[in-house]
Amino acid sequence: MKSKWFVLTIAVTLALFALNNLASALTYDFVGNNAKQWFEEFVNGDNTSMNEDAGWTLTADGLTANDNVGTGHQRIGIAAADWTDYTVEAKFKFLKFGTYNESHVYCRWQDEKNNYFFRTIKRNNAGNQNFWSIEWLRKVAGTDNEGDVTDDVNIIADLKVNTIYGLRGKVTDQVVDVEFFNGSKWLAAGSITYPGTYKTGGIGVGRSSCQVAWQYISVNGAGIPSDATPVEALGKSATTWGELKKGI
Repeated sequence: MKSKWFVLTIAVTLALFALNNLASALTYDFVGNNAKQWFEEFVNGDNTSMNEDAGWTLTADGLTANDNVGTGHQRIGIAAADWTDYTVEAKFKFLKFGTYNESHVYCRWQDEKNNYFFRTIKRNNAGNQNFWSIEWLRKVAGTDNEGDVTDDVNIIADLKVNTIYGLRGKVTDQVVDVEFFNGSKWLAAGSITYPGTYKTGGIGVGRSSCQVAWQYISVNGAGIPSDATPVEALGKSATTWGELKKGI
């Protein structure tokens, strides 16, 4: 009898441990059936901040910036004091190109002046030939601290308008492993270690010198609110807006 109770106790303990360590996914879906609610939650939420209004609107393409491609960096994000290690993913498309054509994804977002981010960018190299890169940066008190640059054409190639691309970053302590979705598959772009500074924080998106529309931004990890639907991996079903608001 004792052995049966012992086995049962171990089984219950392991089950509770597994439940407590399930990752949760929260997806701000800007093209689905509840796009308007997700837009309001993301753009006008209590924990939302932005450096300036880029004319964020909801269109058939998703969360869309205005078509002014000559302005500086516009970014928007949500703070989360208790989000630690997680994966953040966003898919987007360029609607109009400008000069540098930057599409940003943010993690460890404290506010618009303090965060980590990775981005697409188009530069001119020494031979004055255009090429695309993925950059990692850290923003502290409004100042950028640049990280490594990935200039591998096999990863990012020559991007075009009206094509779905994606950026994904797995945040583990101070390391962020970045992947790029090239329109057909995810490819590893590299990793960067951000020294110190931010141990927790939320997520966000941004742009510079281009018009971008984001289909969604999703975050998956043990530090995500418990009212999100438990999933095994990012990209599987996540909570709907109605379920989130009800606290299911």
